[in-house]
Amino acid sequence: MTRQAEARRMTRAAVTLSVGEVLGKLATLLMLGLLARALGVADFGAFSFGLGLGLLLASATTLGLDQRLVQLTGGDPQSLSARLSSLLAVRLSLAAAVVVLSAAVLPLAVADDVRWHVTLALVAAACCDGVTEAFRSAASARHVQGGPAVVLVVQRFLALGLVVAAVELGGGITGAALGYLAASVVGMVLMALVARVRADVRPSPAAVTRGHVRDYVVAVRVTGLNDLVSMALFRIDVVIIAWLAGTVAVGYYTAAYRLLETVLFISWSVARVILPALADTSLRAVERSRTVATALVVVTAVYLPYTALLLTRGEELVALLFGEDFGSRAIILWLAPAPLFFGVAQVALIALLALRPDPAVLLASTLALATNVALDVALIPLYGPAAAAAATTAAYAVQAVVVVIALRRRVAPVHVRRALVVCTGAAVVAGATMLLPVHVVLAALVGGVVYVGLWWLASRRWDRPTHDLVRSVLTSGAS
Repeated sequence: MTRQAEARRMTRAAVTLSVGEVLGKLATLLMLGLLARALGVADFGAFSFGLGLGLLLASATTLGLDQRLVQLTGGDPQSLSARLSSLLAVRLSLAAAVVVLSAAVLPLAVADDVRWHVTLALVAAACCDGVTEAFRSAASARHVQGGPAVVLVVQRFLALGLVVAAVELGGGITGAALGYLAASVVGMVLMALVARVRADVRPSPAAVTRGHVRDYVVAVRVTGLNDLVSMALFRIDVVIIAWLAGTVAVGYYTAAYRLLETVLFISWSVARVILPALADTSLRAVERSRTVATALVVVTAVYLPYTALLLTRGEELVALLFGEDFGSRAIILWLAPAPLFFGVAQVALIALLALRPDPAVLLASTLALATNVALDVALIPLYGPAAAAAATTAAYAVQAVVVVIALRRRVAPVHVRRALVVCTGAAVVAGATMLLPVHVVLAALVGGVVYVGLWWLASRRWDRPTHDLVRSVLTSGAS
């Protein structure tokens, strides 16, 4: 397959995933914005704490084994249903353990203002999402992206409807948590049906084998620990802020953090698309390098102008979405570069894990987590949630540097320097236009148009290969 043809296939898959993720993220963002306005800073902080802790604890059930599933079936596609059966057996057992232990420990371990029953419901929801992800990864291994994307959208909008209805009917934060849990259960069932119908994935308890379970257990020492560490890196800030500064500070931080989290679907979508391709053992080194280079350019090209938007108008964007009470210039300024570092790290991480559980991935995540926790503990008591934002950005920068260095040693040279310079120059000019004294939405639109226009002209002159590749993809899409 030519570079252009492969890029077109990957782009179509990425667009399919991204459309679903965009709609889903918009639904979640709207849900949280309405919750923030209805519940106030303290209760919104308690709900956000439950979401964060739920995802953190649920990472003990996922252990990075979805990537392992795709990797194992890359060389043996016929084993997908059997390997998914063993993965589900492992995941459901761990999920049951996490929920039971959480029910026993949370009433004793969390403060009264956190409301342990709310957190428990959100822990259960996160465990359900982990099972959903197993089915989604199985469908992705067979390059089925559309159905799972639709399920994601349905689940997120169902969560929006149930959560808002619960609050409007007087259920408060407890009703909101139960509504969120109900949507997660429905999403899990729908994803299982889609995997069966669209991807012909048919797990069965009878198909569970010790050999397949062992294949997952062997990978836990790298992929599993990395998943735990990565999720801790992603969510530990909320727990530490609640411990050192209280749930009100969590509310302020979460509002700004959502601007980071909402756009991370781009790097996740790109990573999900390239993983099955990179897991193909027949792929030549030069093709692998081109795939990784394309993915790095895509995430950088998207996240650079978004960084410019957050640096110039981020405070206004937070206030627009969550209310004037939640705007914090210091938090958003420190968080602004984090999506870029995260995106680069995710692409490099997936490239390293595609063929084997690479220990460099765990090293990078561990160093990043250590950086994050150390800075949080040292600085949050002095500077509050803004310090957590700075720690998050520093941690993702550390992770990106380590995995990129490892990638350069394990993969054929990835030539992206010229493309990145072109993107950076266009983003700087676009950021300057976002300072125009107009509404933040109009400023973002103008900046986006300027960025795309400048990139198109500059890439045609100084980065012709990428320009021709994008032009080929757009032409194919139009036809």
